[in-house]
Amino acid sequence: MKENEKRSVGIVEDEGMIAMLLRELLTREDFNVVCTVKTGREAVDCVRENNPDIMLMDINLDEDMDGIEAATLIREFSSIPIIFLTAYTDPRTKERAEKVRPYAFLPKPINKQMLITTLNNGITG
Repeated sequence: MKENEKRSVGIVEDEGMIAMLLRELLTREDFNVVCTVKTGREAVDCVRENNPDIMLMDINLDEDMDGIEAATLIREFSSIPIIFLTAYTDPRTKERAEKVRPYAFLPKPINKQMLITTLNNGITG
C-alpha cells in the first residue's frame, strides 16, 4: 500500500443501523469503505470485485449463508485478513470460525478504539 493511499475495508453486516454506523466511523477515520453489504454472497462478490485490504464480517447473517461460510468461500481465492464481529459466539461456532483463519474476533457492541487498532494492525501486519 502506498503511503498516501487510503486503507480499504469491506463491511458485511445485516443490521442496517450497525452497518451505517460502522461505515460512518471508518470514513471519519480515513478508511475507504469499498462495500457495505448484508449477505454472505455479497461479501464474496465484494472481495472479488474490490479487493479490499481487510474485511469486517458479522458471523450471524440472516440471508443465504453465515459469515463463516462466506469467509470459507473467500479463502478459496484470497488471503485477505478477515475480522469477525459477533455479539455471542458459542464454542462450536468459534471452532468453525477459527478454521478459516480470521485475523481477529471483535465482540459487539464494538469498541471504537479496539476496532481501529485491529483494522490498522490487520492491514499493516
